[in-house]
Amino acid sequence: MQDWFGFYAVIGGAAATLMGLLFVAVSMNRAAILTEAHGHSRRLAEQVFQNFVAVLSVALVALFPSLTLREFSLAALLVTAISAVWVLVRMYAALTRPLGTISRVQLLRGQMFSLIGFGLLIFATVRMASNMGDNRNLVAASTIILLLSATRASWALLLRIAGMKVAGPDR
Repeated sequence: MQDWFGFYAVIGGAAATLMGLLFVAVSMNRAAILTEAHGHSRRLAEQVFQNFVAVLSVALVALFPSLTLREFSLAALLVTAISAVWVLVRMYAALTRPLGTISRVQLLRGQMFSLIGFGLLIFATVRMASNMGDNRNLVAASTIILLLSATRASWALLLRIAGMKVAGPDR
């Protein structure tokens, strides 16, 4: 895993920094994100947070000194599987209880890249844990997908917040 040190240091640092900015955005706009009236914004914030946590967790595991490929894959799989359960619970809630004017198709489209990222990450770590090959490139690609998905959802969240502020507090 030493060959991957630079990559995971950068992607982990990016995820941690962006997660910190998410905390600032949520705390400054808590009424527009965390209240029941703005459930879609809360779900977006959860999705962003979850993706950043997954990327940061995989990066931290990858940076742990002297892990074998199998140990890395098992630890990354455990972290990813726990996050994937949260993804499925959030998606089920979003599809069974849509909020506001957001259709189920729009909700699913917004979750698509997160699902792809988590799916690829689970696929790659299962293959590596089962000694079916070295899929570190696929693990790296899936963390990039999760980071980009979180960034895309963050932008959507910021646009929602800005739209609420322009429309006024009753929106």
